[in-house]
Amino acid sequence: MHAVDVGTPSGRVLRLVLRRNVRLTWLMEEPDLAEKEARNLQLLERSAIPAPRLVAVDPNGADCDVPAVLMTRMPGRLVLQPADIEPWLRRMAELLPPIHAFDPGSVLVQKWVLWDDLRLCQPPGWSRRVRDWERLIEIVRGPWPAYEPRFVHRDFQHYNVLWSRGRPTAVLDWVNASMGPVELDFGHFRRNLVADFGFEVAERFLHLYREVVGAEPDPFWEALNLTPEWAKTEQQRRELDAYVGSLVAKIG
Repeated sequence: MHAVDVGTPSGRVLRLVLRRNVRLTWLMEEPDLAEKEARNLQLLERSAIPAPRLVAVDPNGADCDVPAVLMTRMPGRLVLQPADIEPWLRRMAELLPPIHAFDPGSVLVQKWVLWDDLRLCQPPGWSRRVRDWERLIEIVRGPWPAYEPRFVHRDFQHYNVLWSRGRPTAVLDWVNASMGPVELDFGHFRRNLVADFGFEVAERFLHLYREVVGAEPDPFWEALNLTPEWAKTEQQRRELDAYVGSLVAKIG
């Protein structure tokens, strides 16, 4: 990511960001990364979602040595350790309904991809809730519930949101935007909360999300997209165990 300031003949300064896709392994899997992000940013211009606007795209690296996207620079900064977590969680929840309500119309948006697949896992040896893990794995190996494909960010988390004066100013990183269950965004953020803040904070976000959205998220999608590798420390393992136990209780 490069901050780029461009001076115009009229004396204005355009404050832009150049995203160069330098991870070659990712490019080998998805050579159209820049093209896809550019298409998504163009699509978002029809919405009120606070996101960067597309300026230019180099889809094959002819000008920038790697595929790249030039976009407007959004105001704000990351807030990864909020002083007051309750309003921070609520405002994160409030970002989701406009995203999920957005209709891309005839524009092709990719179908969601399963990144972490609990069906392929075994209960971790460190767990004190092995039976809960076994039950959750059994559940996700069964039939999937029906869902209405909606527009989702797909990597919704606090590392992709900018803030200013206690308010979100932008949602960043739209390369993975997809059509899928809305729980993909909800669950991805919850999993990050479990890792960074603990299970109780993730549960608090659930309650706030219910209030904001007025609907009950299906815990199946959280379970399906969960793997033990997310827990790196002893504390994270305890918190993840508690999370798994709660998902089993919710799904039945």
